Amino acid sequence: MSYNSHAFILVTNNSGGNAIITLAHRYSTNPSHEMTWPSLANNQTTPTPMTVGYNSGFAHPGLDYWWIGLEVLSGPNVGTYQSIPGNADDPDKECFLEKADDGKTLTFSVDTQTFLITEISGSCEAQMEPVSAESLRNVKLKARKAAAG
Repeated sequence: MSYNSHAFILVTNNSGGNAIITLAHRYSTNPSHEMTWPSLANNQTTPTPMTVGYNSGFAHPGLDYWWIGLEVLSGPNVGTYQSIPGNADDPDKECFLEKADDGKTLTFSVDTQTFLITEISGSCEAQMEPVSAESLRNVKLKARKAAAG
């Protein structure tokens, strides 16, 4: 895909324990893509950013959609959670990037109740819901197969 803008996304884990975090992004009707960071400590920010492409400007209409999965491995909130609405294969939380976000590193955050999408152009949030670990793994596997094929 060819885009005229890019942003670099980091995520801070505020789950209360070590966690595996998976972030998915979809621009407009393009296929989604995802990145997983393993074993991130509580209050730690991902060490490498996920690069997301999008188009900005009047002649380039389109929206950005987000989803996050959280597998808390230790601490008081052990369990598996995902943002709603959507899933890794079909991110559905609308929060669009704008020209002001182009080239910037943005830090989102997640805990077991809230996914906070913090952008230069504005912020959005999504609720988190508990899900089975198997359900989350199956959704991520389906997304990876779709991206590969």
